[in-house]
Amino acid sequence: MSFRFSVILIAMSALLLETACRRDGGSFLPVDPNAAVFWDRQDTQSAALMRGMVEEFNAQSRLLPIRWEHGGGYAEIFRKVSAGIQAGLLPAMAVSYESMTSEYIAAGAAVPLDRWIHDPQVGLTEKDLSDFFPATLECNRYALHGNRMYSFPLAKSVLVMYCNREVMLRAGIQKAPETWSDFLEACRTIHQATGKAALAAVPDCSTFSGMVFSMGGDVYDGSRLQYDGPESLASFTLLEAMVREGLLSLASPGTFDDNIALVRGDAAFVMRSSSSRTYLLKMAEEKGATLLDIVPIPQKNPRRPATVLFGPNVTIFPVPEPQQQAAWCFVRWFTQPEQAARWAVATGYLPVRRSALAHPLIRQNWDTWPPNRVPYDCLEFARSEPNVDGWQQVRVLVERALTEVMSGTRTAREVAEWLQQEGTRALNRAIQAEGRPRQNGRN
Repeated sequence: MSFRFSVILIAMSALLLETACRRDGGSFLPVDPNAAVFWDRQDTQSAALMRGMVEEFNAQSRLLPIRWEHGGGYAEIFRKVSAGIQAGLLPAMAVSYESMTSEYIAAGAAVPLDRWIHDPQVGLTEKDLSDFFPATLECNRYALHGNRMYSFPLAKSVLVMYCNREVMLRAGIQKAPETWSDFLEACRTIHQATGKAALAAVPDCSTFSGMVFSMGGDVYDGSRLQYDGPESLASFTLLEAMVREGLLSLASPGTFDDNIALVRGDAAFVMRSSSSRTYLLKMAEEKGATLLDIVPIPQKNPRRPATVLFGPNVTIFPVPEPQQQAAWCFVRWFTQPEQAARWAVATGYLPVRRSALAHPLIRQNWDTWPPNRVPYDCLEFARSEPNVDGWQQVRVLVERALTEVMSGTRTAREVAEWLQQEGTRALNRAIQAEGRPRQNGRN
């Protein structure tokens, strides 16, 4: 998530909070009374595929038709939904991050999906639910709002490490490092052999969460932030050391300069969402399959791996019930193995159900290029970030802290202490608005 989007979301959150105080919790009018409108972020080839899948669903459905619309990126969709909440006019559903859904909940503009999930006619059976990767469902339950599901996973991705094999071989490294200590040594070897930074990176909150998870820690324990904990400090300290030794190249936030550096051979490693692999392979053109590799991010203990879970969910809005039902039935259909496999192979996203992994399209995708399988394996140990109120404000602070460490302007310990303090204040501001007890930023 870009820094620009983070700032936009904070500004719009204040507007939504004001709206929540004025609204009485009633339903919203639909933007189209004759169709369940779906605001999505897909464009170009993935948009064409999504349109085709919507048409396929509509052809076999007896419900209101789904009308797919490109709503822009996440920031634009959030702005449009926020404006719609103000106007009392909303689509049936829209893609969302958990932090966006939290704001919609506070404004009384998100439907708890538990009723639809357990509906005897159109819901999911217990067998169906057990087929989902647990983390994909858990991140859509909002503990501070009755532990209800206010969003549902559409497709997911995980944080992985992309490697430039040619750069590694130039430094005499045959295999990607599995531990953080080995990773640091590999970066030193590559820097010595090439004179270039080994890791190209953007300051990203989710990437940092993945690092902390892989160190065996957490960023939030359900009651307080953990940025002053040993695992968070170790992650900041690693980045600080890499900057000091010239091993890390800082890419501008919101850009793909790190991916460009990897493909050009100006870096050996990049940590990005697994959904980036289709774009990286296209960027590398005909040599992509031999040039690039995908591996899990390094771990403190490879026997107990962890990474972070990314990817879009869908929020259904309180429009008339026929619209909600059509929206829910489309989401349920889209996540079924047949559709999920087609979407995954074409776009680089991952299915949210285990049974999709046995689909012939997925298996062929793995056989064609074995690194394609790595993100799927990582789903088993991927963890979601917190979805508590105020988390978006914390994200902005994390990315500021990362920028300062990765640019060498502040030390790891300084930013860890500052982030714990300021992050706790941000959460307290959010929860005080709802009249809940404050959190303690210290042990």
